Amino acid sequence: MDIAALNLRITFQKQVTDVDEYGNHTNHDDDYITCWATASGSGTEADEAGTTNPKETIDFTTRWCEALSKVTSDGYRIIADGKLYNILYVNPMGYKHNSLKFHCERVKR
Repeated sequence: MDIAALNLRITFQKQVTDVDEYGNHTNHDDDYITCWATASGSGTEADEAGTTNPKETIDFTTRWCEALSKVTSDGYRIIADGKLYNILYVNPMGYKHNSLKFHCERVKR
């Protein structure tokens, strides 16, 4: 892994559910960990109901650490350059504990 290629600062957010004294649930995202990553992106198009919708997918590759090894595709998201990305799946890169690759899709606001 080329450490010099890790030139993008990304933040992982974890979805947290709070319960107030009345039993109401509220969801919010808290910052989980911030680290350096390298990004490689691509775009695709999908036809839905007669409309072509572009989808921006991107792969973030980070160095392996214990905190990032707990990140899953549900309950976590990534912020990079002020843009939100949902994690589609996590690739452990051969289980060698060298790097992790997060395949993501940009969230449209």
